[in-house]
Amino acid sequence: MKYFATPVLLALSILLISSCNKPQVTINGTIDYLGDSSLLIEDTPVHYKYAPVQRETLSVQDNGRFNRFINAKKHEIKQVVVGDEKYPLVVSPDYELTLTISRSDFPKNVTVQGYPEHWDQSYNQYLESIDGLSDSLKKEEDKMKKAQPNTVDSLSKYKYKKAEHFLNDTPLQAYYQKAVGEYLVFKIRAVEYNNRFLEEFNADSARKAVFKKADQLDFFTLESLKAQRAGIRDFAHYYARTFGIYDSVKTAYGKELSEYDIKRLAYKELNQKRLEVLEHIESREARAYAQMYLVAERISEQGLAIARPSYQAYLNEYADFPEYTDFLTYFYNEIKSVSPGQPAIPFSIPDIDGTLHTMEEYQGKYVLLDFWAGWCQPCLEEFSHMNELYSKYSREDLEILGISTDVDSLVWVQDIKRFDNPWPQLYGGNGFDQETFKAYKGGGIPFYILIDREGNIKRYNDIRPSFNLETLLDSLIANETL
Repeated sequence: MKYFATPVLLALSILLISSCNKPQVTINGTIDYLGDSSLLIEDTPVHYKYAPVQRETLSVQDNGRFNRFINAKKHEIKQVVVGDEKYPLVVSPDYELTLTISRSDFPKNVTVQGYPEHWDQSYNQYLESIDGLSDSLKKEEDKMKKAQPNTVDSLSKYKYKKAEHFLNDTPLQAYYQKAVGEYLVFKIRAVEYNNRFLEEFNADSARKAVFKKADQLDFFTLESLKAQRAGIRDFAHYYARTFGIYDSVKTAYGKELSEYDIKRLAYKELNQKRLEVLEHIESREARAYAQMYLVAERISEQGLAIARPSYQAYLNEYADFPEYTDFLTYFYNEIKSVSPGQPAIPFSIPDIDGTLHTMEEYQGKYVLLDFWAGWCQPCLEEFSHMNELYSKYSREDLEILGISTDVDSLVWVQDIKRFDNPWPQLYGGNGFDQETFKAYKGGGIPFYILIDREGNIKRYNDIRPSFNLETLLDSLIANETL
């Protein structure tokens, strides 16, 4: 951990210059400590889960000073990042800015000198007004999931109203639009749970009311959709769930399934409902932006054979929006590189004793790569099934490698001791930025890759120890004896 003799403040001086006809920003200043964190400046990617994040590290000297040039467009919002916290910064060649940040308070109480108006004060007031709101929402959300009386609607409305008051009609108004989207997602989610538990609940009428409210709040505009976590994806996903499709799949299979399994088994029905949301978007570019997310989800969830027609149709229909088609082409090729038949990604990751494990040393057997974390309840629920499989198959036929995506190595050590699973446990650090997880284009956990005896990818995230892995392994091993 680095400690400096300066006060507990982070000072950033931002001087804007022009070099080679490209507007640039010079960032310099001092910071008192960073601990295990880094000081970063990053852009928001086109697609939050998969696009490469444009991120620059500000190198901090031993005396706490730093200095770096970054490119900037007119009135562009970048994120100052320390640890898991982010602060929005409006960057423009028109401004000369100086930031002062208390490391212990970050991202609260940041002051910015150089804005033409007091946008920093407005953002600070917004954060102060919603302090503690997230915890309250989580508690009320549990009640909502049981269709019990709750205050989720009023709390989420309060949040977007505060964002509207402090941030609307400023360069930071995207945070107002984001809060509106969260409010609407809560409203559409409530339809699913009320429809499940309340007799005589009119889901169709409730859905129409949500869309009416969305229209009133200009949710389906391009500007609003770009402010959301994933464009239209979250809203469309929860809209599809309001039709009871999840419950129907669970009833048909007569067993508890993970959400990922349900999304695969009922993808055709769910996707049809997701696409219905696009009908509410009037602007062609807004529709292109929204549909980009749905096509990306199909590529990641269903594999290339199923996704290819939708992908190619999108490229043809929206060729005049190269930013979106270029992203999908990039993403399609990235998924193609880790599709079944491709060589497994090489790695060298240590276990708790510091012994390095490589992919090559496990060649000749089936290997299940299990990307997990102790905070991921669906990951933990698979452990009992994985233990059964580990006992059933010999180490000549099957090995499991647990690769943690925990950020804190001490938490990982506690977790592996707590669960005491018998297969090798590896730790690469960096959370979802863990090198092997990123190389396999992981978007969430649990995330499973099955490697065959030749060291090639056999199945890509369409297997589950609690659902279909045992049947698959039995079939693969039986066919080897024929």
